[in-house]
Parts: sequence; structure tokens; C-alpha cells
Amino acid sequence: MNYRTALPQNEVIGWDKVKLFMVGQYILMHSVIYRTELLRQCGLHLPEHTFYVDNIFVYQPLPHVKTLYYLNVNFYRYFIGRSDQSVNEAVMIGRIDQQIRVTKQMIDCYDVTRLSEPKLKHYMVRYLEIMMTVSSILAIRSEDPENLKKKAELWQYVKQQNIKLYLRLRWGFLGQGVNLPGKSGRKVSSACYKIAQKFYGFN
Repeated sequence: MNYRTALPQNEVIGWDKVKLFMVGQYILMHSVIYRTELLRQCGLHLPEHTFYVDNIFVYQPLPHVKTLYYLNVNFYRYFIGRSDQSVNEAVMIGRIDQQIRVTKQMIDCYDVTRLSEPKLKHYMVRYLEIMMTVSSILAIRSEDPENLKKKAELWQYVKQQNIKLYLRLRWGFLGQGVNLPGKSGRKVSSACYKIAQKFYGFN
């Protein structure tokens, strides 16, 4: 993952200088460093005994960030492809409750529709869109009726918490793609996911 198309390199910038992040291009825990004081100021608290909290670690502090600096180096190398790692699809399906828990906490962090900085707002909404897509596609790929109920409940949760955000997520390209009706719709969603997986090379 690199951010050359989204962030100017080797200069201190504000959000106004950030370009648009592409679909699937988002800031990851192993590619970001925050000032410790900023993490204290934003009240960051990660759920204990829970996987995928790296998403909260990256997401929650962002509205408190005023300046950014992008250094295009291999800051961290992550070995993927192991059957037991937390981002393996089968493992993630087995931990779908934790994925959903993290997603809900991110939704509850802020009313992102009220953020005043346009590029920050766009990025924060896009990040939630990715999180909703991941939770939804895991439920679909599991082919488990209970997980499909959890998927429906997650979308209902967003609707109850923030109707404006719900409409943006639900009727966006990805939201429509993971909510195609019926068994045939779920097959199409799953097939599109597999194609995207091969194209982008994610685990």
C-alpha cells in the first residue's frame, strides 16, 4: 500500500493539500505514526481482547490531525498468506463478531457527516464504507444464516445511529454491491469480491 496518488511527498501539509484516496486505498496502522499527545487528546481507547482494533487506532485520531507528512518508504513489511493470520478470510469469518464490534465503535466515534473539512470528511466516510463492505462480504462469503442476520443488523444499526450516513453508505457503489437481493444477489457479490481480490491482491 502506498499513497503517492493521495499525498504529496516530503512536505508538511494540511488536509486542504490532500488529494482523493482511491477505493481500497486507506491509511493502515503499520503505515502511520501519531504524536502520543494527540492520541491522549482524542481519548483513544481500544477494546480489549479484540482483533481488528488497528482500524480504530487509525480512524479515531484523524479529526484531531492538523498537519500530515508523507514519507514514501517501506516503513513496515507484513508477511501475508499464512492460514492462521488474523486477516485470513476463514479466520475473519470466524471472528466476524469482532469485526462488527470494531465497525460499530468507529461509527459511534463521530458524526462524520458534520465534519467541516471536506477532504477529511470524504476520507472518513470512505473508511466507514470499506469497513461496512468488509463486514458484509464476510457474512455473505460465510453462507451462514446467522451471519447474514448480523449483516442486516449492522446496516440497521447505521440507519438508527445516523440516517444521513446510512443513505450515503447504503446507496453508494459498494453498499449496493453487498446488498443485492436474494441468494443470486449474494452470489454476484461474492464473485465480484473474488475478482477484486485478484485485481488488488489483498488477502
